[in-house]
Amino acid sequence: MRDVSENGTLGEILSVLVVCEWSYLSWGSRVLGKTKRTRFECFEWVDLHSGDTFEGVVQYLRGLLDKEGDLLDEEGRRACERRFVDAVSLEEAFFGSAYD
Repeated sequence: MRDVSENGTLGEILSVLVVCEWSYLSWGSRVLGKTKRTRFECFEWVDLHSGDTFEGVVQYLRGLLDKEGDLLDEEGRRACERRFVDAVSLEEAFFGSAYD
């Protein structure tokens, strides 16, 4: 993820952001009603990554990625796909480590 922030194209950066933010929205929305309000570090993160406002942010990022994708050639699309798949793997590992 650091590499894409330093060397990636707009499409590649958006590919990574969409994976991260969309997965956070999915997780945050799923646990919102179960979050213990006594654990600030947990409920603050969940509150930030759930709800209509954050859902709008994710939709906006997805729309930007779609628009950028329309402007890319095949090589650019493949680069975005690689970044997307890599980001999914990293996010799976991140969430998986919480349950190990």
